[in-house]
Order: sequence, then structure tokens, then C-alpha cells
Amino acid sequence: MLDWFSDMKESIGEWIVEILKSGVEWILSGTHSIFSHSVDTVHDQVVQTPADFSENLVETLQSISNTAVLPVAGIILTYVFVYEIYNLVAEKNRGNDFDTQEMFILIFKTAVIILLVTNSFTITMALFELGQWMVDHVPASDLVIPESITESIVDSVDTIGGAIGMLTLGLISLIFSFVMAGIIYLVAWSRIITILMYVSVAPIPFATLMNKDWVGSMGQNYIKHLLALMLQGFFMLIALVIYAGLLEKTADLIANEGQPIFALLLMLVSMGILTLTIARTHSIAKTVVGVG
Repeated sequence: MLDWFSDMKESIGEWIVEILKSGVEWILSGTHSIFSHSVDTVHDQVVQTPADFSENLVETLQSISNTAVLPVAGIILTYVFVYEIYNLVAEKNRGNDFDTQEMFILIFKTAVIILLVTNSFTITMALFELGQWMVDHVPASDLVIPESITESIVDSVDTIGGAIGMLTLGLISLIFSFVMAGIIYLVAWSRIITILMYVSVAPIPFATLMNKDWVGSMGQNYIKHLLALMLQGFFMLIALVIYAGLLEKTADLIANEGQPIFALLLMLVSMGILTLTIARTHSIAKTVVGVG
């Protein structure tokens, strides 16, 4: 009789564990699906140039840039040219010791800047083509997120207490995954929108490049910010590579030490690290190119 009761109690316990494990598996699968989809979105956005994102939109922005921004750039370039002539004359004792060679050099520099300004939209687009070349050289195999972690965590649960703990942590992970996915989507989409806005006004900062004073710093800062946006995409992919490596460590922790709860915590921390890093990639890129 006691053996029958003990067997029945054990069977009920196993049944409860299986039900809880099913709940844990469903929650972890949903968490992995949500977060993996957001990670895939980052990858898809990073490998795209503005033209790949929307060719029609780029053509519209180029038309607006040529009709609305380029004339303003011409006015600014005229001001810079006159300002440079003034400085050239003022430096030579008010024109008494005027050097015609320097005047020819100034005219040549102006011709080069005019060429840059009229092709500034194409130049900025080519810069992001270079960024695409960089991210294309990141091996795709390093971006694969292992899917076996969920199964490993579920299979390692064998007690009611462990299953309840995993279920609780799984619910927390599911909630966090929604928040983190929202942040990742925000960063990925805001980057491409920022790129399109920068590209649309390219003629104006290019028109200031000839000047060495405060006006010229506009063009220099603009180019630095373009480089930062280009490198941001590269840093996003590097963050994904690091995240995949962290998940491999999580899988090793389950396989070698059999600690599913700690492994789930590590997975949750890895998701948080990835989200925080992706959110900071623009700041990191600006630091690399020297933007204050």
C-alpha cells in the first residue's frame, strides 16, 4: 500500500514537473523568438545602404537636396570665398604686398570645393557603400544564435522547485525581451532615419570645408558624424558577434555544470548587455572618430 502511494506521489510529481516544463519551454521559446527577430532586424538594417532601404526615397531626397539645399550651399560657398579673399588681403598689409600665386591657389581650392559640393550627395552615399563593404566582411557564421539553449535549459529541469523557479525567471525574461526588442528596433530604425537626414543636407557642410575658422568646423564635424554613423552599423554587428559568444558560454554552463537557473540568468544578462551595447554604439563610434 505504501509502495503504491509512493509510486502515485512520484507519478503526480513527475506530471506536475512536465506541465511546468511545458510552460517554461513555451515562455523561453517565445522569448528567444522575440529577441532573435529583433536581432535579425538589426542585421538586416545594418547591411542595407540608404539606397537599399528605399531607392525611391533616396531619389526624392536627392531631388530635394539639389533644388532646396544646393542653392543655399552656393550662397555659403560664396561667403566663404569672399571671407578667404579678405583674409588673404588683410594678411598682406592691406593689399600692399599681394601675392597673385596665393590668389590662384584660392581659386583652385574653390573649384575643388564646388566639385565636391555638386557631388556631395553621391559622395555621402558612397561613404555608406564603404560601410556596407565593412559589414559584409563580418563572417555570417559568427552571427548565428544557437537555438539549442532553450531545449538544454528545459531538459535540465527535474524538480518541481526548479521548474517553478525557471517558470518565474522565464516570465521575467519574456517581459524584458519585449522591452529590449523595442529598444533595439528604436536604435536600428533611428539610425537609418538619421543617415537619410544627414545625406539630404550634404551640400551645406561641404561648402564650408575650404575655411579654416569656425565656419570650416561645420564641414569637418559633419564628416566625422557621417563616419560615426557608418561605424555604428559595424559596431552593431560586432555586438551581435559578442552576444552569440555569450550564448555559447551559457550553453557550456548547462552542459558542463548542469545549472539551468544560473544559465537562464546569464542568458537574460547577455540580452541586457546586447541591448545596452547596441544603444551605445553611436556614442562609441563618435568617440572613435573624435566627435565630442
